[in-house]
Amino acid sequence: MPRFTDRCADWMFAAKRRLLGRERVRRTRLYCVGTAKSGTHSVTGMFSETVRGRHESGVVELLENIFAWQQGRITEEQFAQCLHARDRKLALEVDATWVHIATIDILLRDFSNARVLLTIRDCYSWCNSMMNHSLRFEEKINSVWREWLDSRFRPDLFQHATEERMLKDKGLYTLDGYLSYWAKHNEEVLAKVPSPRLLTVRTDQLRERALDIADFAGLPRRAIRLERTHEFRNPTKHDIIRQIDRNFLEAKVEKYCKPLMTRFFPEIRSLDDARL
Repeated sequence: MPRFTDRCADWMFAAKRRLLGRERVRRTRLYCVGTAKSGTHSVTGMFSETVRGRHESGVVELLENIFAWQQGRITEEQFAQCLHARDRKLALEVDATWVHIATIDILLRDFSNARVLLTIRDCYSWCNSMMNHSLRFEEKINSVWREWLDSRFRPDLFQHATEERMLKDKGLYTLDGYLSYWAKHNEEVLAKVPSPRLLTVRTDQLRERALDIADFAGLPRRAIRLERTHEFRNPTKHDIIRQIDRNFLEAKVEKYCKPLMTRFFPEIRSLDDARL
């Protein structure tokens, strides 16, 4: 009987959305703003088709508007109008992209029901995964994405040290670039989002916290698909991070990541403890 009741509720909601329009019939606005390779793809995948969730939908246009605003070619008011137009067009209930780190202030200000999910992955496995991802998609990265990556990992500021020459040879960024951004991104979300509107979940706990995510967002638990809480695995993995001078690596982690690692990953004290 409960299953029949749930199906009827989902059918009625779908009918209402078709009748009144998806823009007007939304149960929530959940923005997943974890760094890339922290489970943002899995967050949209874990919900059934009854939930309008997308991963990096329309992100190239979003990036173009972000750069236009940051470079003074449009005003903040015009940029906010772009965000509102995007919101009306996509009408998402779950919107996942690390690019929203640049829009979070306006989203929180303009959408009173906006909730933020921060997925956070330990800095070792995250850094290794970012490197693998970059190698896999290097030839497919367009100029807009390259500009975004450069603005995050700052090759203009950080030069490769002798200990990480291998990263330079592979066309990867520096450890300073990767790890300083990991810390900056996560710290910025934690600092800007009021605690009642923020849920922080470790990437390796997405499955066990899936129902908590649904509850936080105000979405029905029945919409969760636990079998899809680890989407978009990289089919080819190389332990690139293990090829870097160990003392050099641990010194960079100590410099940039220790406070957050101690807070969220107290059991990971070195590369030996990380699950790559």
